[in-house]
Amino acid sequence: MSMVMPATVEERDAERNRRGSKETLIWNMHLYCREICFILLLIITAYASLHNAPPKVSKSPSPIPFFPRTSLVADFYRGQLSQAFERVSECDVSFVMYYAPWDAESQATRMQFKIVAQYYYKQVYFAAINCWQPHSECRQKFSRIQQFPVLIVYIQHNKGVQYKGIREAAHMIRFLQYVLRPLERITSLSDVMTLMSVYDAVVVGCFNFAGSIGSPGYYSFYAAALKFLERDPHREVGFAVVTSMKTCAELWIDWSPTLRIYMWNETLQYPHQAEFTSDVLVQWISANTHQVSAWVTPPGVKSLTLAPYVDRGSVLILFTPRNPLQDKNYNYNMLREVGLEYYNCNINPWVSNLASHLANERAEMKKKYSEIEAECVFWKEHNRSEQDIHPIHLDGELWMNESCHSRHVRRKLCSACERHSAQLCGEPEGDARMDENDSNKCKKEEIVSSSNHMDFGPFTKLQHEYYVCSKHSHSVSRLQTSMLTGMGDERSSAALQEAALLDRCRRFRRARHIHHPVFPHPAYHRKSPRNFTGLACHTNKTLSLIAMDSLQFHHFAEGLGVDVMARHDKTAVVIFNVVQESSYTLNAEFNKGAVLEFIKNYTDGVLNRLLRSSSILPRGALNHYPKQDVEDCQRQGVLCVTELNSNSFHRTVMAQNVAVVLLYHSPYCTFCHIISHIYLTVARYFRAVQHIIFTRIDGENNDLPWEFTMHHYPTILFFPAHRKSESHVFPRHYPLTVSNLVKFVLANLDPEERCFWGMVGLCAGWGKQQNVDAARDCIARVRRECLTAIASTLKQYRSTKMRWHVLKVSSSLNSSQLHFYRTATHKQLKCIVCRLQHLKEVHLILGSIDRLQEDSIEYIAIQEIYKKYQNSVKKLDFYTEVAVTRVRDSVPHVTSTKDEL
Repeated sequence: MSMVMPATVEERDAERNRRGSKETLIWNMHLYCREICFILLLIITAYASLHNAPPKVSKSPSPIPFFPRTSLVADFYRGQLSQAFERVSECDVSFVMYYAPWDAESQATRMQFKIVAQYYYKQVYFAAINCWQPHSECRQKFSRIQQFPVLIVYIQHNKGVQYKGIREAAHMIRFLQYVLRPLERITSLSDVMTLMSVYDAVVVGCFNFAGSIGSPGYYSFYAAALKFLERDPHREVGFAVVTSMKTCAELWIDWSPTLRIYMWNETLQYPHQAEFTSDVLVQWISANTHQVSAWVTPPGVKSLTLAPYVDRGSVLILFTPRNPLQDKNYNYNMLREVGLEYYNCNINPWVSNLASHLANERAEMKKKYSEIEAECVFWKEHNRSEQDIHPIHLDGELWMNESCHSRHVRRKLCSACERHSAQLCGEPEGDARMDENDSNKCKKEEIVSSSNHMDFGPFTKLQHEYYVCSKHSHSVSRLQTSMLTGMGDERSSAALQEAALLDRCRRFRRARHIHHPVFPHPAYHRKSPRNFTGLACHTNKTLSLIAMDSLQFHHFAEGLGVDVMARHDKTAVVIFNVVQESSYTLNAEFNKGAVLEFIKNYTDGVLNRLLRSSSILPRGALNHYPKQDVEDCQRQGVLCVTELNSNSFHRTVMAQNVAVVLLYHSPYCTFCHIISHIYLTVARYFRAVQHIIFTRIDGENNDLPWEFTMHHYPTILFFPAHRKSESHVFPRHYPLTVSNLVKFVLANLDPEERCFWGMVGLCAGWGKQQNVDAARDCIARVRRECLTAIASTLKQYRSTKMRWHVLKVSSSLNSSQLHFYRTATHKQLKCIVCRLQHLKEVHLILGSIDRLQEDSIEYIAIQEIYKKYQNSVKKLDFYTEVAVTRVRDSVPHVTSTKDEL
């Protein structure tokens, strides 16, 4: 029995006080900890807010000039937009380049822009503005520029026109030519036909200029012609103006202003009630203009430029050089002429006349080219004999771009000459002074002599002025006359004719540096094939006709399988159909007759499909794999997989004595690169097998016949030896691993092949990399395959002997036939016995070893046995074929086949 003493009241109160103080302490500690955590949270938040302040960025480096100081381009490299536009507003025409100094395109365009400035410095003001400089005026004003450089032409009292063409000097020169002269003048009906031979379509505006105020609507038409250059920088749609109402009446126009579009098959007139503004006119012209053929100029980035032509069906593409400094292109005019005949369904007289006019133009084109060449050579030689120029040296600072016209440059020349000769500005040495008449005569001689000078550079005329003025400073005639001779007038008819000839010769010389025109021999002109006129309306294989500059876009031709740059005239014709994934090329020499026959043969379906091959592409072509020398790889001890193309495919894959493993890959396929090491590993394992080769082909850049075309990459095909029609594809539902690929190769071999070269070579290929047990297991598997091959060969032996006994008792064969067949069968049985002997020898050799290596005596012996085995197989096939042929020839009703015999 336990004894428990009861607690007193004092003890219970003490215990209660102890518990209360302990709970109070715990509560106080909880409050303190919460306050401490709150303070720490505040400190961390403040620290994080201080460190989340904008990072400190170092100041951008000081801008430096993008163009040299001696250039004819005014470089506002600090982004001074207001200062640049101040100068632009003073000039009639200005060409401004907005650039970023770090941009590669801007750097590439810089030299081309300088060349254009040297060509047009007298008529156009050239400026360049750094629109990337931080905090500059240009950066703040044009902060949304997506791509550099931006090229814009500014015309006084008009909006700027952006240049969106090819950024090369020749193309920009042609663009400025159309800016300076956006309209052609028409004085007769024949001028329309002449312009139609130059442009694909012509927009004609008829305006009444009776009076000094001008014609209503003319300014809108002029602005529309300039604005349309943004959409058509190469000016394929021409703009012409008629200033005489009499000429308008000849065109059956009795209202002013009137706007018409003359196209190859129809003429459209702008509605009189519609709004006559530049923006509305540009939209109407763009929506209603169509061409029988067109130049296509892809912008160099992802675009849908080719989509309207390719999606429509088949398209004929003419790749030919396009010289922008030549008004007419012989090859393209031939394409237009072919297109007019091809689409002339109703034998329209207007279309026929236009085609005849183009033919006559082409016939005279070579003659006119020779005349211009002779005229320019004579002009150059004539002026060279009169020149005796002593060049002067000018300080580079004086040629900074502070002017937009040559008068500013001449003003600078005067200040420069003060240091070289005081006579140029009318101040001879010493106290000698020229009177006013001498000074005027000096100025006249400057202008007249300079107008006769062959000006091919920016400084030649100024240097000549210096020479003439200093030459005549002491011996000047004092004869005066009030007769207006026209001398010294730069706008006189003679001076304007000489200036036009000078400009034509300058363009001719520069055009020859780009590409010489090609004129086919007159003998190549042939008549159109029968029923070709209007062929587009009588077939469902209608072609769209386009042309591309082979100098700029030759990679498109290479993508279609044509190395156009390797041809002597850099011209090729290709028909492409994206739906059928087929292309056809003109192999004959380019001329009208060949093109007509090419189109007719395509319509009739007698052309052979072009198979693109990577072997014809140049070295620097996109996605072009270099050719590998397998023998060189073997000498270096490196495994190389042969790269096939369309030309070498049949020669390699269809070889009867080898089995081929072929990998289809694509340079755009990532998984092809992932599994490449698996493919190379299996190829290395089978490297000891001489009758199995591993190859690959780029299915993206090599076209194959449809039965060998693959639509999925990677794809592995196995072509067995002697049975190429029994090719197999690696199953897609199996993972592509080393073991699965090895099993796939072995499974597609015959039992004898699997024993002789498949597994034997595989065991030898592993060599010392296997352990003892794995090597012994590999040998055991090969022996089992040999036993299987022996069993199938014995079955074949018994089947052959049984058929011979059946035919022996048959009454369908006479004694001579029976004797022949018995002899052939005996030889077959003998070959089968030889095969059994070879299989037995291999089986015995493998039973005496535990490991097989490439350099071992046993492996070499097996290879020799295999060669004898191959001879036995060839003899057996030969005798069997002979027996089958003799039996069928002797007994027509016997239908024995090779397999039955």
